[in-house]
Amino acid sequence: MDTIERLISRSLRNRLLVLIGVALLVGFGIWSFLKIPLDAFPDVTNIQVEVLSSAPGLSPLEVEKFVTFPVETTLQGLPRLTQLRSVSKFGLSVITVVFEDGVDIYFARQLVLERLIEARERVPQGIEITMGPVSTAMGEIYQYTLEGPVPEGEDEEARAERLTELRTVQDWILAPLLKSVPGVSEINSFGGHIRQYEVTVDPDRLLKYGLTVADAAAALERNNLNVGGSVLEDAAGQALVRGVGLLRSASDMERIVLKSEAGTPVFLGDVAAAGKSRAVRQGAAVKDGKGEAVGGVVMMLRGANGREVVRAVEARVAEVNAGAVLPSGLQIVPFYKRSDIVQASLHTVSEALIIGGIFVLLVLYLFLRSFRGAFIVILALPLSVLFTFIAMRLGGLSANLMSLGGLAISIGMIIDATIIQVENVQRHLSESGPGRTKTETVLSAVLEVRKPSIFGELIIALTFIPIFALQGIEGKMFAPLAFTHVIALCASLCLSLLVIPAFCRLLLKPQGEKRIFLVEAARKAYLPLLRWSLDHKKTVFAVSLGLLAASAVLIPRLGTEFMPIMDEGAFDMDVQFAPGISLPQSLAMNRKVEEKLISFPEIETVVGKTGQTGIALEARGVEKTGYVGILKPRRQWTSARSRGELTEKMREAVSTIPGMAFSFSQPIACRIDELVAGTRAQLIIKLFGEDLDTLTAKAGEIAAALRRLRGASDLVVESVAGQPYLSVLPDRERIARYGLSVEDVQTLVETAVGGRTVTRIYEGERAVDVQLRYAEKRRGSAEAIGALPLRTERGEIVPLSQAAAIVRSEGPSQISREAGRRRIGIECNISGRDLGGFVAEARREVARSVSLPAGYFLSWGGQFENQQRAMRRLGVILPVTVGLILLLLFLTFNALRPALLVLFNLPFALIGGVLSLYLSGLYLSVPASVGFIALFGIAVLNGIVLLSAVAQRREEGLAAREAILQGCLNRLRPVLMTATITICSLLPLLFAQGPGSEIQRPLAVVVVGGLATSTLMTLLVLPALEAAFGEDRMRRGGRGRRPCPEPADGL
Repeated sequence: MDTIERLISRSLRNRLLVLIGVALLVGFGIWSFLKIPLDAFPDVTNIQVEVLSSAPGLSPLEVEKFVTFPVETTLQGLPRLTQLRSVSKFGLSVITVVFEDGVDIYFARQLVLERLIEARERVPQGIEITMGPVSTAMGEIYQYTLEGPVPEGEDEEARAERLTELRTVQDWILAPLLKSVPGVSEINSFGGHIRQYEVTVDPDRLLKYGLTVADAAAALERNNLNVGGSVLEDAAGQALVRGVGLLRSASDMERIVLKSEAGTPVFLGDVAAAGKSRAVRQGAAVKDGKGEAVGGVVMMLRGANGREVVRAVEARVAEVNAGAVLPSGLQIVPFYKRSDIVQASLHTVSEALIIGGIFVLLVLYLFLRSFRGAFIVILALPLSVLFTFIAMRLGGLSANLMSLGGLAISIGMIIDATIIQVENVQRHLSESGPGRTKTETVLSAVLEVRKPSIFGELIIALTFIPIFALQGIEGKMFAPLAFTHVIALCASLCLSLLVIPAFCRLLLKPQGEKRIFLVEAARKAYLPLLRWSLDHKKTVFAVSLGLLAASAVLIPRLGTEFMPIMDEGAFDMDVQFAPGISLPQSLAMNRKVEEKLISFPEIETVVGKTGQTGIALEARGVEKTGYVGILKPRRQWTSARSRGELTEKMREAVSTIPGMAFSFSQPIACRIDELVAGTRAQLIIKLFGEDLDTLTAKAGEIAAALRRLRGASDLVVESVAGQPYLSVLPDRERIARYGLSVEDVQTLVETAVGGRTVTRIYEGERAVDVQLRYAEKRRGSAEAIGALPLRTERGEIVPLSQAAAIVRSEGPSQISREAGRRRIGIECNISGRDLGGFVAEARREVARSVSLPAGYFLSWGGQFENQQRAMRRLGVILPVTVGLILLLLFLTFNALRPALLVLFNLPFALIGGVLSLYLSGLYLSVPASVGFIALFGIAVLNGIVLLSAVAQRREEGLAAREAILQGCLNRLRPVLMTATITICSLLPLLFAQGPGSEIQRPLAVVVVGGLATSTLMTLLVLPALEAAFGEDRMRRGGRGRRPCPEPADGL
């Protein structure tokens, strides 16, 4: 402490230097705040790499067998790998590789890339394996559509051509422009048609000329290339030699020579027709019930500054709309911007900070009745906040809902040490005699309270440090809150040693007796209660223990959840139809859904994306549609008062549409759940096993059990079975008689029916695929496919039906795998009750009504899995926190008895916290648990202040009872100020309504309610404990002595 004394003494002697330091702190702090990245939430995405494999034409079974399983096997065994999950769809495999937190994302991608080099040798030729973009759950920062005039009376062909032009503009003009914006990793286009060239082969003409589809494909590849011929030097200089043979149009393709008979060439145009066409699509997009739309999603690079990237994207969009980049009449129209939720979330926190600061200033003046004293105390608040901004800037931490929330909840705690010092300095100045200088008086006053104030601040700070031990989503979510809270408290502690004493020396003046009505009223009410508690210790202990027992009884009734649902100002809705539905049928059904949704006046716009419309990170088929709806400001709502009520009404509206399942969420929450937990719902029950039919049957039984439970909503069983298949099964005996092979049959099926991309035509910078296939009428039905001609070795022509069986059947629409095993997911949201209670009842109901075969097992995931992990971690963190508090208490008092007395006061802080949660209807969640941790620190600080004053009076020679009475009365004002200021600073968070307030509210409720009872227990129960267990508790001689008259200001 000698070092601290020298620091305080030097700050008092070098006040000009202190003022210069404060000015530098203000300047650097403001600059740091302007440079700090802004976002709505911390990035809670785990370290993962998406592996995308394109297998055109392959069914889910073939994709799993030939692509997913070999790639998964290759990726297993990667260092620090935590999870491997995959989805196999028609023509697509998506594998998610999850690593431990702390692994560098680019190192993880390098590891995956090395294994993919090996994996490419284990999959069939033609399979394209790539890695997804480097993005996160917070990556979708800007979504837009391309809009322009729509001609009246537009027919189907004209509409398809317009959508094709829009998609071409999106892919080849807009996407490159926006992708060049710094911080943008990818542009995910959606909707419309993709342009291609199609060569439609006539099989009869092929037979006439003795040609095959393979001959046509080979000719197209051979006749579309450029070559370089190095250089040619002559007297004029040097010229570059190049051979130009690229195809430029459909007519060029039709003039390709396939063969020559007696000097007569056979052109491609003799056996096929070439022309512009549109690729077969497995997805589309719709908007506001007005038909199909084309647009894009801007994906932000991981770690980029969200505020700066959105600004840059908006600037580029404004430039494009204002210029001549787009065809006449076209405009980029955004419908979702991350900046909107960022501004709304930050407004919620900043408003709480401002209102809380005003409340603090008002309370300070009422308790101190000194503008100078109140100014010095409140000065610690902005200086601590600016110091925190500097630390955030240096640490690369963004300003978001949680990091700024840490400042909001620490307003009252930041100025605790300053309150104690200023109040004590003011008393000493008023009592000081003529023989002491002002500097000496200030120094002695600060030194008198330095130990309890310093250790009190350290205890509050250290109680938050165990939060850094949280893992997963909860760790990433609350670590910024703990970081800013701890930094702000440490800054406050430094200011109380280096800055506040100097300002006390400069500004405070001795003042006579000043009647402070609030303090006098509090003392008059408190003194009789204090005496009564000292005289009726057993009654006080019995009542306190009774209240504690009652709160313990309430805890199981609170209910549990992982995180409160936050209102993002938008909704996300997933719709799932029966497998096998076609894209036109799906779009027709979705029009009915759109009509229901857009009828709500609260909805400003709604955009739906059906199937795979861009980068296939979601592995969505045409039977699934994802909607993003933007809501109007709450003041414009007419049919609902809350987000929950609106969601319930939308559920009721769309539930009248038969043949579909649906679920509601919110864009960011949904994306986080999907990337982190592999589900878009709050709860997923994963059933593992091998046989798909058994998995489907048992999943149906589990879903039936969940439907019987109260609170189950948006129940969706993963669509696995029911996809119609048309299988071509070669008859090996027959094809052997014809001299054919299985490859001959499969090549015909692949090329004639599915089509084959054989080359590309370059139109400037655009590369357009050339697709080779049979005409629609020759492949549009099972009968047409059976009539496809096969040429034997002897030149005979046999129909495909003579060499293979063509069978209709049902099979899987997708196959999900996790940890190397097949699994099916049963997803649901929970409404009207707590998550923990629902899962507990669901476990019992499923165990009672569902019997699983050997080798099949369940896993409960989603937010429930996160909640269980968080509670297990908190079960370890809370005892560690208590241990740290005890250690610091021992260092404060240099004795174990007073340390234990303060610690015994902690359980009583739970009373108000538990009761306030119960009365408010909130659940015990991770934010509420963090609130209890913060509450312990504040309760300990008040206990230290009180017992330190009692100990000082004992050292002055007073008996135990007089020391307790004097000490409690002298510290009544700082204890009440600390509690009142902390409560008032958190009141704005209790009543805030903006985005993010849902997460902060449980924390504020716990601290406010707990602090109310904790302060009462500190002022009444702690003195009784001190009297009962003090060293002189057997001395009853001074029991009836009255306390010495105290100063008028209560100190």
